[in-house]
Amino acid sequence: MIALGILSLFPNINLYEFRGEESLRTIVAFEMADSHNYLQPTFLGDLYFNKPPLFNWFIVLSSKLIPWSELTARIVSILFVFLTVFLIYRFSYKLFKNTELALLSGLLYLISVDILFWYGYLAEIDVTLAFFVFLMFYIQYKGYFERNNYFVLLSGITACITFLLKGFPAFLFFGVTYICFVLYRRDFRYLLNPFLWLSGILAITIPTVWIFSTSNPEMYIKRLFIESVIRAEGSSDITKLLVHFITYPLLNIKQLIPASVLVAVILFFAYRNRAKVQLPSEIKLFLFVAFVNYLPYLLAVHSRGRYVIPLFPIIMVVSGYIIHNIGREKWIRIAIYTAVVLIMARFILGFVGFPIFMEKKASRKRAAYDIAKKIDLNSNIACDCKSEKTVCLYIDFLKGKAVKTSRHTPNWDYLIDCSDKSKGKEILSYDLRGKILKVYKRVK
Repeated sequence: MIALGILSLFPNINLYEFRGEESLRTIVAFEMADSHNYLQPTFLGDLYFNKPPLFNWFIVLSSKLIPWSELTARIVSILFVFLTVFLIYRFSYKLFKNTELALLSGLLYLISVDILFWYGYLAEIDVTLAFFVFLMFYIQYKGYFERNNYFVLLSGITACITFLLKGFPAFLFFGVTYICFVLYRRDFRYLLNPFLWLSGILAITIPTVWIFSTSNPEMYIKRLFIESVIRAEGSSDITKLLVHFITYPLLNIKQLIPASVLVAVILFFAYRNRAKVQLPSEIKLFLFVAFVNYLPYLLAVHSRGRYVIPLFPIIMVVSGYIIHNIGREKWIRIAIYTAVVLIMARFILGFVGFPIFMEKKASRKRAAYDIAKKIDLNSNIACDCKSEKTVCLYIDFLKGKAVKTSRHTPNWDYLIDCSDKSKGKEILSYDLRGKILKVYKRVK
């Protein structure tokens, strides 16, 4: 079942054009490969400071095996979805020594609607981050509860790798999880463990070495910090905050379907039948850790649903336990039947839905291929339309060379632009859902 779920992410993945920030991640990776500068990310030639480079490195590594296309970037997310499912299985099995329960927990993660139908195959950072956050949690759990200081040190190394993926939120997950462990066990003396402090030092060492190898370390630190603060920013508007308190959890419940629905129904029937629900201490701890890590997103009015995807694996370990040990056979079968339906729907989306979506007139991919037919790809091409970066990315692929802004390509022969100002002889024009994209040829 899990294998079919992973396979369902592949049909027509190269037909479905890049969406949203996928093209940004891929352009940065393409320019890294083109310039061989892997420390300082760039976007259309400009220095890029909003994200660390690890996700881009993964895409570049993928490009060594898969020629540049949608699959090159998206295979990274699919791979880490698979690795997360495997890690959920390993962790759950280690705790409960039950293969069926462990497989169910991994399956629930895979068939979550936000994973199976969206982020599980998009070239976005979130599901890759989910793997590393859960790996860090797994290692922290072993280090703390097995009193294994080697794992404590390893958790610091995992935290620094996670920082290279998303920035400062990695340190927040790292610190909050250890604090939750200490509070749950009331083991405050553990805070004096020298290996814990050494782990923290390790967590910041590699990011520090990397950051001071970039073109502008001060700017990079500032931008990464601002990116983190924006996501945790509250509001003085009480009405807006109350609306967020109500709507954000509802959004998260929708993201976690079908696990959220199955667990809610099981607990409802257990309550109605006055059945005694007993959760083991491990499950209570996981709920505590997930809740405390969730609080910053609940309090931040600008939080998006995808920000909590790193907490999905912990939630699925809990959900798998509740369905398996409280819902038992009936609900396990319902969960499996639901998985079958959702995976079939995902295959239909790939084989039927994606071709229908790509018939839309406003396809960026179609525009890029049309431009490529009408200009000389061997000439100097510049792109000043950052809002339509997807078009520029496909030109990158077709040209085999990174396209940059006119500031970095002053001797351009063709310019892709979306401003109102004329910049040469207009040879092509496209209406991309209200945004007018124009192609100019230099008048000599």
